[in-house]
Amino acid sequence: MNYNPALDGLRAVAIATVLGFHCTIPGFGGGHVGVDLFFVLSGYLITALLVEEQRQGGIDVGRFYLRRLLRLYPALLILIVVYLAVAPTLLPKEPHALMATLAATYTMDYGLAFQRLPPTIGHTWSLGVEEKFYLLWPLLLPLLLRARRPLVWLLGAFVLATAWRYVVAGQWGWLQAYFSFDTRVSGIVLGAVAALRPTTMPRWLVKAAVVVLVINIAAPSLPFHWLVAGITWRTTLAELCAFVLVSHVAAHPQSPWLASGPMVWFGRLSYGIYLWHFPPISWVGRDAAPWLKVVVAVPFSIAMAMLCLALVDKPISRLRKQLHRPASEARLPVGT
Repeated sequence: MNYNPALDGLRAVAIATVLGFHCTIPGFGGGHVGVDLFFVLSGYLITALLVEEQRQGGIDVGRFYLRRLLRLYPALLILIVVYLAVAPTLLPKEPHALMATLAATYTMDYGLAFQRLPPTIGHTWSLGVEEKFYLLWPLLLPLLLRARRPLVWLLGAFVLATAWRYVVAGQWGWLQAYFSFDTRVSGIVLGAVAALRPTTMPRWLVKAAVVVLVINIAAPSLPFHWLVAGITWRTTLAELCAFVLVSHVAAHPQSPWLASGPMVWFGRLSYGIYLWHFPPISWVGRDAAPWLKVVVAVPFSIAMAMLCLALVDKPISRLRKQLHRPASEARLPVGT
């Protein structure tokens, strides 16, 4: 796989919308759909990697797990250690050991779905969703590729996962529907569809997806009694728009704006920014003024992301490259 800088640019868009949403900046009332963009991107990139590896002789599941662990866990572990060191003083009422355990074991998604927990490191729920996909997909994908119509099976899985989210939202409420792996895997599956069947999107459809996604991001947060609708059709709409954009960017890696230097730089830092942006927001309080949350969270998260990239990710990446087969994940964007 050749490196596609525009995919890092899409990461920049995703993390910017999440930052805008969590900082409650006007115009980002639906910025939570940035997570849906991350999910579709992850499904696409990991599936493309594994398909290429399968074609070269088979997926080495152990190596894949180790690469994922080396890529994602060190920075998360640093976040957890800092949280355990600081939170007892700044946020003494939180269940620190429980929060750290849920984050470290990638089970925060179900923790938030079924318990009332503080949000300080609750944003790691999305990492739990992706990690479960990483565990299952290298085992299931070879079976799928042997099927007569793998694309039909994948599209069926997307429809079923989406329908299941609607059922859960209606029967048990928005918390279970929003945070759980089984209800949020639909976007990742749609990204896998984009990898399995690359499609050239017509320009009018790409423009329409951009407009709809912008409207979805800019639309205000729904009142509490409408949250079920927000995490059903609004999430599905974001996933479909992300599917169109990821498919388009995969075919056009030199997109002038997305592949520009600042967008690629910001996208490469997106994982670290996502890890570090929410604790300071929780510290100043969700009801604080948007400008204060921006001043506190954005510079801090960017600085921590840069430190983690320089002192943790780059040294470890040398070890990861030794575990790569030719033409495999070594050439994926850094944030994969």
